[in-house]
Amino acid sequence: MTSDLDMEGESPSELRRRRGFQIRMWIGSGLFVLTFFALSAWGHQPTPWRWVLVVLPLIPFVWMVAATVLRVRQMDEYQVKLFFPGLAVGFVVAMLVSVVFGVLSSAGFAVPNGGWLICIAGVLSWQITNLFTGAPHA
Repeated sequence: MTSDLDMEGESPSELRRRRGFQIRMWIGSGLFVLTFFALSAWGHQPTPWRWVLVVLPLIPFVWMVAATVLRVRQMDEYQVKLFFPGLAVGFVVAMLVSVVFGVLSSAGFAVPNGGWLICIAGVLSWQITNLFTGAPHA
């Protein structure tokens, strides 16, 4: 601390912003799970509603992208500087894994649930990078 006025930890407004972001992300994740189960249960039937069920799980992802953009806009410059390396590493890892799966697919090897593996690799590398860089908690 440089003076007695410096606070330790998060300010009340920063705590509210972080909690708001976490709530938005939990809502988006919950809605995704519900819509994904609806797609799994009813998406294989040959009806016109099948196309609605296919698009439905994507809506929570748009919600989560918007929540992340809002959160980044609420961060100060130093928090953003710590936050973006994790996003960059997560993106690069996800792209590399998708290229590996594409090459494997071209060679005739099937990768079951490859999309989920790409997602998991990207998110895990993002979070691990955040731990190493000391990025702020969501």
